[in-house]
Amino acid sequence: MKKLETSRRKFLGQSGSLALTLPLAAAIPVAVEEVASPTKVEAASEQDVRQPIPNRVLPSRAIGTASVIVSGLDTTEQLDCSGAIQTAIDSLGSNGGTVIIPWQKTAGKNRCIYMIDPQANVVVSGSTSYGIRLNSNVRLQFKPGVKLQAMTINRDPSKITNRAYMMYGVGVHDVEIANGWLVGERYTHVYSGLSTGTDEWCHGIQLLGVTGVTIRGTMVSDCTGDGICIGSNSGAAPSDVVLCDVVSTGNRRQGLSITAGDSISVYDSEFSYTSGTAPGDGIDIEPQGTDNVSNVTIDNCVLRGNASDGIQLYAVGTSITNVNILNCLFTYNDWDGIATQVGTNGVIDTGTVYGNAFFQNGHYGVELGSGTANYTVGGPGQNGTWSNNFGNNRIQPNSAAINYPNLTQKDTNGYVVGTDILLGGSGNVVQWNSYFTK
Repeated sequence: MKKLETSRRKFLGQSGSLALTLPLAAAIPVAVEEVASPTKVEAASEQDVRQPIPNRVLPSRAIGTASVIVSGLDTTEQLDCSGAIQTAIDSLGSNGGTVIIPWQKTAGKNRCIYMIDPQANVVVSGSTSYGIRLNSNVRLQFKPGVKLQAMTINRDPSKITNRAYMMYGVGVHDVEIANGWLVGERYTHVYSGLSTGTDEWCHGIQLLGVTGVTIRGTMVSDCTGDGICIGSNSGAAPSDVVLCDVVSTGNRRQGLSITAGDSISVYDSEFSYTSGTAPGDGIDIEPQGTDNVSNVTIDNCVLRGNASDGIQLYAVGTSITNVNILNCLFTYNDWDGIATQVGTNGVIDTGTVYGNAFFQNGHYGVELGSGTANYTVGGPGQNGTWSNNFGNNRIQPNSAAINYPNLTQKDTNGYVVGTDILLGGSGNVVQWNSYFTK
């Protein structure tokens, strides 16, 4: 991980930024086939499944036809429920199917909280553990209101693992997580106290070397590490991963990390209020080792209140190619809305920034760093749908007052030197954009 200058990484315990709300999808019942089996509990004929916004067509996953309702879940909010959920997942066998996590009152209250121990299953002694392991051809379906709460992770290196995940998917294919609600343990986490570590690898969902995975209608919050992390497994890069209607908020290191992969799409989602340890981005695209990242689409998302950038692209000895960022809102991020940085032997090449709004970010709206090549910012026509809107960026460190509302619009074709765009690299083109002032 890169080391960042202190002046640009002053993390807050909790952002006090204003909250802007993006409407999420409503709950729509969807029929699920009932499967008779003496060893499995019959599912209800309907499930409450949050669907994406109209006209958003998601890929079809090869989910098995069987279904099972998780049983044996502890309702005291004291005991680990990961074993019960894992038993239901494993009971479906290689053909897979739908695992339904039911709602029931817990702790005698009108709520449903199941505890998950991220250290319940050790993969590598002293290295990696998880609560729930995902299997191929399986949909993990939460009933509305079901929350999975991480139990406290003790980072004493003599006792536990360095990396602990609530959900863990390795080398699996055709997986869905639907209507999920995961809450991490950052506020009870027992830190190692080691000067060599930041306890940053305790994620909500970790996906390594996966193919054909969809996460939809899901919230992940308050993780000591990332909300969601997507990376490689022994050199096998993830591909065809879709996040839709996801909220990843209040996590300590990143809302979403993409450290390897091809064909990754993020739609209609929010990544917000990340703070606690570097990098502190809403989304960080930062390939590691010999891995690369290509063909990423981020469309109709909100990136706000993050302690660093809304979206960061960072390449050292790796490549990031063809990243397209469309129709997103970037606001109140402490540094840039979008930032690219290229280190030794790194490549960031080819991308588009269309139809976004950049308001009141601490530094620039868009900062294309040296070494970034062949990006297009803005549309081909005046005040068109591909134009970006910029207003009142570079408000830190208190160098400019926050001006609101922004009433005056100026449409400009080409690079405008100022606080909204910093243009570096080569072959990058700034087209028509709208700039707003009071």
